[in-house]
Amino acid sequence: MSVEALVLAIASALRPSTSTAAVYALLSSERPRLPLAAFAFGGLVVSCTFGIVVVSALHGVSLPGHESTRNAIIELVAGGAMIGFAAGSWSGHVHRLRRRSGGGERPGRIVATLRRPTLKVAAAAGAATHLPGLFYLVALNAIAAGSPPLAKAIVEVLFYNAIWFSVPIAAFAVAGRHADAAHAKIAQVNAWAREREQMLVVVVFAAVGAYLVVKGIVELAS
Repeated sequence: MSVEALVLAIASALRPSTSTAAVYALLSSERPRLPLAAFAFGGLVVSCTFGIVVVSALHGVSLPGHESTRNAIIELVAGGAMIGFAAGSWSGHVHRLRRRSGGGERPGRIVATLRRPTLKVAAAAGAATHLPGLFYLVALNAIAAGSPPLAKAIVEVLFYNAIWFSVPIAAFAVAGRHADAAHAKIAQVNAWAREREQMLVVVVFAAVGAYLVVKGIVELAS
């Protein structure tokens, strides 16, 4: 797996997201294992299918221009966008935009729905909280870069998603005998992340964005 895709996978798993709050809500349900399995399965099916379709479509396609130059430009653009998002989060502009559009209410609605979820609702929530975003798209570009064998590219997509879904997978693994302990731990992490959400978003997006910008500049210069 490329270093770039690995960095993005770890960042996707660690950054504050509705997914962690959803896992916390599912652990609060009466029998959490089946809803957690449905949540992870629903999200993984949608995310892995999307990734496999993208890398399969890119496999063997020869686009105009030098491949390393294209990848460097994509990294620069994506890195700049992430740094811009970090700056907007730091200034509070992103939060104000979300509040005006009603986007800030979405996590609360999802969490409330998952207090007593059906398996279909849990699976749909897994997909909704793991929709492909900028991190995933840049990672797919990194995976497809260099035209690796299709089987290898697909394995890397699956590995990326295994890291991205590590929190719900871990929650499912311990929910049987250690549901109370897992619930307490997720509650602690969730509360800690909520208190520092702005700082965490800024740090994760700025760090990954800076990494991509530097990498893109080095590739263009070489």
